[in-house]
Amino acid sequence: MATITKDEFKVIEQKALNPNEKVYCPRCGKELLYDFVGNSYEVKCPTKDCIHVISRGL
Repeated sequence: MATITKDEFKVIEQKALNPNEKVYCPRCGKELLYDFVGNSYEVKCPTKDCIHVISRGL
C-alpha cells in the first residue's frame, strides 16, 4: 500500500468537504468518487490500486 502525500491528502480533503465537486486524482487524473454511510465516508479513485481513503466517525 502506497503512502499518501500531503498534496494528495489536500485533494482527498477537498473531495470530502465538497462531495458534489469534480475533483481529480493527483496520481492518474480520473475523477475521485465519494460515498458515505452514516458517520463514515470513503474517497477513492476508480483506478485499481490507486487512492482509497476511508474515514470512520464515532
